[in-house]
Amino acid sequence: MPVNSSRAVRQLGLTLDRLFGNPRVGSVIWGVDIRSLDRDESLYSLNARALLVPASTMKIATLAAAAERLSWDFRYETELLTSTPVDDGVLAGDLIIRGTGDPTINVDTRPGNSLFDQWARELRAMGIQRIGGRIIGDDDALDGGDTDPGLGAGWSWDDLGLGFAAPAGALQYHENVVQLKLSPGPREGMPGTVLVDDRVPGLRLVNEMMTVSQDGALVVRLLRPPGLSALVVTGTIPAGTAPIQRTAAVDNPTIFFVRALRETLEREGIAVVGDAVDIDDLATSAHDEFQGKLRRLAAHQSVPLSALAVDMMKRSQNLYAETVLRTLGARTGGVATSGPQAVADILASWNIGKEQAIVADGSGLSRYNCLTAGALVQILRRMHADPRHATYFRATLPVAGRDGTLSGRMMGTAAEGNAQAKTGSMTQVRTLSGYVETLDGEQLAFAILANNFHVPPAEVVSIIDSAVDTLATFSR
Repeated sequence: MPVNSSRAVRQLGLTLDRLFGNPRVGSVIWGVDIRSLDRDESLYSLNARALLVPASTMKIATLAAAAERLSWDFRYETELLTSTPVDDGVLAGDLIIRGTGDPTINVDTRPGNSLFDQWARELRAMGIQRIGGRIIGDDDALDGGDTDPGLGAGWSWDDLGLGFAAPAGALQYHENVVQLKLSPGPREGMPGTVLVDDRVPGLRLVNEMMTVSQDGALVVRLLRPPGLSALVVTGTIPAGTAPIQRTAAVDNPTIFFVRALRETLEREGIAVVGDAVDIDDLATSAHDEFQGKLRRLAAHQSVPLSALAVDMMKRSQNLYAETVLRTLGARTGGVATSGPQAVADILASWNIGKEQAIVADGSGLSRYNCLTAGALVQILRRMHADPRHATYFRATLPVAGRDGTLSGRMMGTAAEGNAQAKTGSMTQVRTLSGYVETLDGEQLAFAILANNFHVPPAEVVSIIDSAVDTLATFSR
């Protein structure tokens, strides 16, 4: 439909033109689309068909596709299985844990609070005091093949040691991250100290932290160089600095999971004779012998997608988005790594083709992703108009000045408590897309993408927030 030509809309356009044309931010590339949902009218457009890096607003597309294909009631299931009987308190063979991708298991790892503690109590109630075999993690449900690292295409290699870039899989524990405590050495020129603040053994650390003078710079880098199954902690820490915390990604979620479970069972009084292993590391014959011969000992279902998605969007939790993407791939194409194609196919069915959406991952961490502002608004319009999705989808979005990644933004403006939107942030990229209500109560959908700027990001964010406030105060 043509752009509305009323005087109020023309004035809105002039105000937004001044904001996005602010010379203070230099050569930033803007992509903006704003549409009235109540009137189905375009209110403002600036490079709305330009393919730009969306950062975490990519999660809007991922979640919309998942809701459409999986439904908001979808749950992940994790099972404890065995092929051997329990005799006189001994489970003679292996304990197999078969997962489908639940990313919420043991977010709280305090002893006594976790699912692993619950499983230990259930096994003891069955009379199991000893496991004579191994703890085997079956992650085949989201296995993308021998060359699949569980990471998104195009992720920057120097992000891979960081907690926000944790790999995804069918078995996931504590969001696939560990906490590190970093401290300086006793004096300048000596190595720093790196401790893993976690009960689970097995993470290999290479400590290259050096202590510098008290007026030196604090520089911390967590790296997982290609081909090296270790976390390299490098940088400088000034003498006398109080311990600092950093979150690091594990490299093998399945091994992380089964080692943690084995440690919990031992702590809770169930002896385990064998090692904790990934089913992919077993011989093919051993792998095949489990198929069709297992009985269930216990099972756990995740919260539904409607609840998981709230955490995914409000915290901008990358692991949850990547898990959802891999689930879409496994459920539609049979292979977890076909998730991007599954999302692209769903978008195409909504008339959002490759000229508007290039999907590389689910979280937005990849710079291979490209979306137009127009595509984002189309998705928002579809979610708003569909009674199956509208309430659930809106509930996932951060609220300006109130919660999630918008908790500290737009406070004291007309957008506070009003705008519901997904943020996006990476180097030289800031984005925001969602809904806002005008002064007249008119519902708007908007997408604002900023790429390739050289000024401090706060200046770009300020313009984005001012634009949303302008929409909140708009009146016809």
